[in-house]
Amino acid sequence: MLIKGLNVKILNKEILKEINLEINKGINLILGPNGSGKTTLLRTIIGMIKPSGGEIVVNEDKSYVPAEFFEVQMKVIDVLLSGGKYTLERYKRYIQFLNVERYLNRDFSTLSTGEKKIVLITKALSEGNLVIMDEPTSGLDMRNSIIIMKVIKKIKDKTFLITTHDVNMIQIADNVILIKGGKIVFQGNPKDVTEDILSELYEIPIKKYEINGEVFFKAI
Repeated sequence: MLIKGLNVKILNKEILKEINLEINKGINLILGPNGSGKTTLLRTIIGMIKPSGGEIVVNEDKSYVPAEFFEVQMKVIDVLLSGGKYTLERYKRYIQFLNVERYLNRDFSTLSTGEKKIVLITKALSEGNLVIMDEPTSGLDMRNSIIIMKVIKKIKDKTFLITTHDVNMIQIADNVILIKGGKIVFQGNPKDVTEDILSELYEIPIKKYEINGEVFFKAI
């Protein structure tokens, strides 16, 4: 996916300014403070918001996992098949991969928040090669957050574009994009994301730790 000179205005307020991105296969992680334009960028890519300028070129099927979702009185299998675009056969790989078989005949509304997210991620992985996720670990406990991060890390044949507030997801990323005030302030290798860069992004002191070869960041 290629984004050239993207601008977005909402109610005459400039939300995104001259966004230029090349998104390749792997895990592309978007970080930024509240109100920086992360969710607006995703919604513009999927067509929910019309840009005021620029170009978005997508050459693969895309799917979307929103940060929040409506409660629906439907069986899980019907949630997966909603939209009527594909048959159940299309979903079997990721139903098995994410162990969703046990939920198929349950009512979606009876699942926990983590279980619901796993169902929606199963749907997205089955339907698109460009998988766009808005805060996939928000509202989840540590166990479910780790499960989702491990699942994303294991899948090598998709392009992921993920927004998050969890700076420690940097450790699973192939490409990191930092947004502040509607502008990209950094794009590149996760190894190049420093304490100073994150401290400036969030305007709080952030320290980097390395434990057993894994990198973690923490506000101090």
